[in-house]
This record gives sequence, structure tokens and C-alpha cells, in this order.
Amino acid sequence: MNIIIKGALGVLLAVTVVGCAGTREYVVPGQTPAAGADAEITVERQDETENWTVEVTVEHLLPPGRFADSLTVYAVWLRAADGQPERVGVLDYDGDDREGELTVTTSLPSFELLITGESAPTAVTPSEHVVLRTDVEPE
Repeated sequence: MNIIIKGALGVLLAVTVVGCAGTREYVVPGQTPAAGADAEITVERQDETENWTVEVTVEHLLPPGRFADSLTVYAVWLRAADGQPERVGVLDYDGDDREGELTVTTSLPSFELLITGESAPTAVTPSEHVVLRTDVEPE
């Protein structure tokens, strides 16, 4: 199934979604300024709880300092439909391989996922340096 989402600068991006037995997988292209990046997001329901495991893997992602000198990390944010974005962590980023990954647990079955370049891993709100954005919906 294909879902069309609206990216930051009004660019439409195609997001491929594959799901089976409580697992949803999303293949998401980066957006300007990281248009060459590709992300795989896997969301899996934990059997014993009402929680979800979210695995984010990004490839071909330039170092954050290439977008702005002050940027040092990539933060991952989740935002419920009726809420503010919450930073759930930073990508474990390898500048040599230009790859990053993060695994988190959330109680949200649906959310918007953002990855932003930040000047510190403790940012409390997302910067305008959005490199990836997608909506994660229930099965």
C-alpha cells in the first residue's frame, strides 16, 4: 500500500508501508536538505503490553554539521495527533558510514515521526532542520 504525505516545503513524498501480524514497516525517503537519505522504520506491537517497539534505521545521511555548523546530533521525535512532539532519543550516528539507528518503546499506536538536526541531544523542541518526517498509522 502507498501513503502520500506532505513534506516540509510542500513536497509530496511517497512512503511505502508493509505490514503483517502486528508489525508495520515504512520505507521513507529523506527530504530537503537530506533528500539522499533513506529510512526504514519498523513498528512492532509488544505481546505482553500495550506498547510498541519503534526501530529507526537511516542510511546515506550526511553529518548534521553539513546542514548548519551548530548541528551536532540527529534527534528523533514522536508526536501524537493531539500533542506536542516528544524527543525519544538521538540517532546512534556513524559519520563514516553515514548511517544512524535508534530503537525506542512507545505507548502510541499512531504518531508522526520526525528526525531533526539539533545542536544538543537535550533539545526540548524540534528545530527547523527536519530531514525526515512520516506518519505511522494503526494497522
